[in-house]
Amino acid sequence: MTSIEQNMKRSFSDGQKMLKHAETHNSIPLKSLTITIDHSEKSSILSAQSSTNNIINDEYNSDSKLPMKRRYARTLSIACVSYRLTKRKKLCQRCCQINDIMCVVGLLGIILMIIENEITFMHVDHHDNLASWIIKLIITISTIILIGLVVYYYYFDISLYCINNSIEYWLVALTGRKLGLMILEILLCSIHPIPRHFPIDVYSENKKINSNLTMTNHSTLISISLKYIPVDVALGLPMFGRLYMWCRFITFHSHLVQDASSQTLGYLNRVSIDFSFVIKTYFHQFPTLCLTIFCTIVISIGSWSLRACDFTSVNEHISMLDAIWLFIGPFTTVGYGDLTPATYCARGVATIASTIGVLVAALLTAVVTEKLVLSRWEKYVHNFVLNSELAKQRTHQAANILIYTWKMWYLRKMNKKRSARYITMQRKFFESIYIIKQIKEKQRKLTDNCVGVAELMMIHRETSITIDEIVKQTSTMKLKMENVEKKLDGINHTVQEMYKTLNRLLDKRTS
Repeated sequence: MTSIEQNMKRSFSDGQKMLKHAETHNSIPLKSLTITIDHSEKSSILSAQSSTNNIINDEYNSDSKLPMKRRYARTLSIACVSYRLTKRKKLCQRCCQINDIMCVVGLLGIILMIIENEITFMHVDHHDNLASWIIKLIITISTIILIGLVVYYYYFDISLYCINNSIEYWLVALTGRKLGLMILEILLCSIHPIPRHFPIDVYSENKKINSNLTMTNHSTLISISLKYIPVDVALGLPMFGRLYMWCRFITFHSHLVQDASSQTLGYLNRVSIDFSFVIKTYFHQFPTLCLTIFCTIVISIGSWSLRACDFTSVNEHISMLDAIWLFIGPFTTVGYGDLTPATYCARGVATIASTIGVLVAALLTAVVTEKLVLSRWEKYVHNFVLNSELAKQRTHQAANILIYTWKMWYLRKMNKKRSARYITMQRKFFESIYIIKQIKEKQRKLTDNCVGVAELMMIHRETSITIDEIVKQTSTMKLKMENVEKKLDGINHTVQEMYKTLNRLLDKRTS
């Protein structure tokens, strides 16, 4: 019996040492630990001499093995969760950094595109010169870098999706929707003005031709078709679509996304903290600022697009101030003034402007309405003042009723029921009664308007507190009733004992 216990203790201590080593290093698999313990069990079983000793040994080893497995499994799960959280944080930071670089590169391409087109607008024939060709080359290089960054961003985005959903193979996370969005972003970012021919020999000749064209521009004008649009403008306007990256920039740098507590609350309440949620919160907190920034960006982009698409009567692009004036007309849904779009491209921009203008008008109405709404305490003060005025009017009309009643009684005593004065007093008497009824109706409506969500919540809270107190009182009354019943049972038992005792005494006396 002593040898069996020594073997069991030795195997149990070996198992504890292995478990401590697994907890510190997290590298020993569960199978190796189980095999070691089984080996110790076999050694202990071989050293046993009877069936009773074997049963005791098996029970002891099974009871000691369960907490080891549970502790090891708990340690392993905690380590796995910690690894996933750390990797998720690193992937989020990497996605944010890549998106920041994408925003800078995309905005740089848009600015260079505007500069290149402005240089081209100086020439009537829209021929390239050396400066515009170099700028187009830089735009092409930045576009290639941007496409590579888009693919790199989606690589980390898919890895983040795999970590969030415990997916081992990345092809499982590459759904058709993600693949379609990636292809759409690549196509959107790849559109840009392409450098065509290198202007070396043509530049000097174009300079002479441009000077001759400017001299003879007013004498011979070539009519521009409605379908005409410069190639660089047609390839440059879609570059404004790269501004979608700034939506992700706002989302990544929002305190709602960076704060762990808000992320936890979102997951628990099944609310996805994405760009839609973030922009709603910003519009709710800073409606005027957000609306001003949005309108400024839309007016700036739309005005330059009209300048790039539209032409004047002398076949030149309209000025920026005229473009702003032309854009504000459809944007405010007022219509056109003294300027009208001359090409289909400009008409398309004006149509988009009118559509966005309707949306902005609705947002502006909502913002102004929210600003004009009284707060809760302002409503209380306003309703109190109105209620005081109505109470004064009601008191005044009640006094008038008493006065008119006394005058009517006096005229009736004087036998002047048919007089004009009596009829006038009677008319005023009924008017005062009607006014009091109207005042009562206004007071009733005013009381109903005062009741809001806050008041209902307060009433609900007070009712809940009252119900809880009633429940507590009922429970205490039940306890007291049970105590009273117990005491009554005791009294009944005592009375019965006394009755039995008296019966015995009477029986003894009679006998």
